[in-house]
Amino acid sequence: MGKFEKPRNQKPAQAKPTAAQKHTAKVTKASQAPKAAQTYKAAPAAKPAKKKGGNKGKIAAITVATLVALVILGGLGYALMVHSSGDILPGVSVAGVDVGGMSREEAKAAVQQAVNATYGTETLTVTLPDRTLSFAPADTKASVDVDKAVEAAWNYGRDGGIFQTLKQSLTAATEVLHTVDMGSALSIDEEYIRSTIDATAAEVKSERKDSTYEVVESEVAQPAEGGAEGETVTETIPTEVIIHVGTSERSLDADGLYDAVMTAYMNNDFTPLEYNYEETRYTQVDLDALYKEMCTDMADAYYDKDKKEIVDEVEGYGFDLAAAKQKQDMAEEGTDLSITLSAVEPEVTRAKLEETLFHDVLGSSDTPYPYNPGRTTNLDLACKAIDGTILNPGDVFSFNDIVGERTAAKGYQAAIAFVNGTSTPEVGGGICQVASTIYHATLLADLNIVERLEHMYTVDYVPLGMDATIYWGSNVDFKFSNSTNNPIRIDAYLKDGKVHIGLVGTKESEYTVKLDSKTISTTQWKDVTQVDETKPADYKQVTVTPYTGYKTVTYKQYIDADGNPVSDWEKVQFPNSTYQKRDRVTVIGKQEEEKPEEPTTPTDPNNPTDPGTGGGTTTDPGTGGGTTTDPGTGGGTTTDPGTGTTTPTDPGTGGGTTTDPGTGGGTTTETGNGSDVLE
Repeated sequence: MGKFEKPRNQKPAQAKPTAAQKHTAKVTKASQAPKAAQTYKAAPAAKPAKKKGGNKGKIAAITVATLVALVILGGLGYALMVHSSGDILPGVSVAGVDVGGMSREEAKAAVQQAVNATYGTETLTVTLPDRTLSFAPADTKASVDVDKAVEAAWNYGRDGGIFQTLKQSLTAATEVLHTVDMGSALSIDEEYIRSTIDATAAEVKSERKDSTYEVVESEVAQPAEGGAEGETVTETIPTEVIIHVGTSERSLDADGLYDAVMTAYMNNDFTPLEYNYEETRYTQVDLDALYKEMCTDMADAYYDKDKKEIVDEVEGYGFDLAAAKQKQDMAEEGTDLSITLSAVEPEVTRAKLEETLFHDVLGSSDTPYPYNPGRTTNLDLACKAIDGTILNPGDVFSFNDIVGERTAAKGYQAAIAFVNGTSTPEVGGGICQVASTIYHATLLADLNIVERLEHMYTVDYVPLGMDATIYWGSNVDFKFSNSTNNPIRIDAYLKDGKVHIGLVGTKESEYTVKLDSKTISTTQWKDVTQVDETKPADYKQVTVTPYTGYKTVTYKQYIDADGNPVSDWEKVQFPNSTYQKRDRVTVIGKQEEEKPEEPTTPTDPNNPTDPGTGGGTTTDPGTGGGTTTDPGTGGGTTTDPGTGTTTPTDPGTGGGTTTDPGTGGGTTTETGNGSDVLE
């Protein structure tokens, strides 16, 4: 044990020179002080060469010099006062005690009280990354000579003369607390502290050794590729990776720690110290490269929006890369780490994806069609062009874009269509029924309608206001968008005499949609008779079938899971649909002109003639005359609706579209309101 002079490698800020050392240095500077003062006083004599405006410059220089002189004189006066005072300079601390402004006796009492409570009882602890060092009073035998410590504090600012006092006073004033080096006042077992730190440094010192690994392989049974069910083959595959964790190059800065401990004792500061090692970490195994070399990535099944199909999952083989990295980071140096390789099952499979995607029927419609081979072929071709179409969220379905032009080369056949109001065979006729069935399904699915036009005349396969017409080569198209957050598939086919459309996606609402339509106004058709002079008198044929005109509005209502409505009909409606009326036209043959009857002699009123046996003013309607024509046998003002045609059922109750009896065609589809052409 010895007296503590100054810690080895102690920085000046941490360990100040002793009072004796300060005194020696200050004496030299004090001997030079008068010269500095004389030099200052002689300076004004060395006047610079005169310049323009010299008087102003001279006045400014004199003013500055005067101010500086006053400041210096004030400082010297303050230093002289402090130097002659019996108290310790303000802002001075020793042994961790602020003794500034105290007398010697006051300082001794304060320091004695402080050291009694620390040096003899407190243990200084140093926390290292893997251990803790404790310096107990019994081991360090630390003690303080209070008289010497206070003397060192009192001498601060008094050694070296007035100018040294001024300098040290300013130093103390600019610091929160200026700690005075106790020097020989501190007695401590430096040998014990040094040996403890050196022994610890030797224990923690280690050389760097990078991590290595080895692969363990095993024989496992795998399903035979292309073999029978249950057939397996034996393969040797990697099943484990053993990592030999390396060690870091590590050392403890013994000199730095020693200085820190001694400074703490000198300052009477027993706050626990934290100290780190100087370390060069070992290189870990590159798990990214190892994974790339040995493992097969697992891939979840997913929906390819571009190809509009589900891509199957892929079973992976290897290890959890993220978990392995975390395990390696946390492994203790110099130990072995095991990483197991195994099959990695996908979290998302096609089966799971299909439980969500294309899982729910959002809306469907089935509309009947009559027997007509050509028209049925057209319906089938249109459905096949649409079937399987997938719309991603936001995609717009266009009937004309998907189905394309209806041509004989594609297999479409001629079926009745109305061109300029007449029945005409048209290639692709009848496929408006497919468009109408899709429209009806989209209404039930509550999707966004982009473009829709009703027929010119009513149709009988969907309710009023729920049809849609299309025509190639014009602006007449049916479009809707996928307004859901998931893809939608369109199922379209013929089955059991009906056109089936199903919109399959993911149900996002607990509500269903109920539809209804209301007739706003009705326009009745009329009978129109036309005479064909090339036909015989008994010829009569209905050439244009009639349609009643309607103006309708369609409503939808939301229904909850319990079947209760959650919205009013009147609040959710679609644009009105207007269907034109068409008169029934009957063509008859040329009628023979009727000869006028010979006039008769008036009968004496007093002697009337029997009307059943002779002429008179009244003609028997059943046997002659021309005032009234029997509608059943002649005339032309009224045509029997039962001959040659079928009066359409009121579309409000399911009717509207009729088969043209004149040509034998099937259900006739029509262009929309204002259009003259109908498929």
